[in-house]
Amino acid sequence: MIKTKGILDELKELIPWLLAAMIFVSFSMSLSHFISLYFPQFDLFRAHGIAVLIILLIFMLYTPLVIKQIKHSSNSLYQQLRHTPLKLAILIIIQTVNIAYLESLFLQIIVFFFALSFGFVRFYKENMFRKNTQNEHYFYLQETRRICFWSYKQILKIKFKTMFKAKNSKARQLLEQQEKQFIDLYIQLIRYENELCKTHKHLDVETYLDSLM
Repeated sequence: MIKTKGILDELKELIPWLLAAMIFVSFSMSLSHFISLYFPQFDLFRAHGIAVLIILLIFMLYTPLVIKQIKHSSNSLYQQLRHTPLKLAILIIIQTVNIAYLESLFLQIIVFFFALSFGFVRFYKENMFRKNTQNEHYFYLQETRRICFWSYKQILKIKFKTMFKAKNSKARQLLEQQEKQFIDLYIQLIRYENELCKTHKHLDVETYLDSLM
């Protein structure tokens, strides 16, 4: 993730938007051309609308997997992004209604903009870091999150191995001991990551705006 200070304070925050435009705008145009070519019953507006709807559904498929990884890597980041599937679901409903009844090009553009924001851009950038945050702080925070997720995966692996061991066997007891150690490690790492976020980031938009006063 691209990490930046404040909100829209650095030009590199535009990089995810440029990537989103390059990937999904061109993809939607190609997809709408395919739909209008093979399904002539749809006019140009509906072809574009269905293309945007398909992109929304693609976002809806993979965002829960990404959020699950974030959940076990960073509590603060999870709190910011956990409602993404709900937001995408609302956009899907609005786009469906727009295709069927409203036929508003302006509304379709707005839906597509928020779809790219919720389903792509917000997973590739993280802002509201404090002014004194350095590149090594960004790196240290990201590596801590990677270790958090690694320890969580170790817990899952041990749980899976334990299922195939006899109930009172020494191998099972050893695995249960390892699991407890990794659980303790995971809890410590998550707490440490949370302290790093409190040190290097503004907790919310209000505290960021207060810092500008």
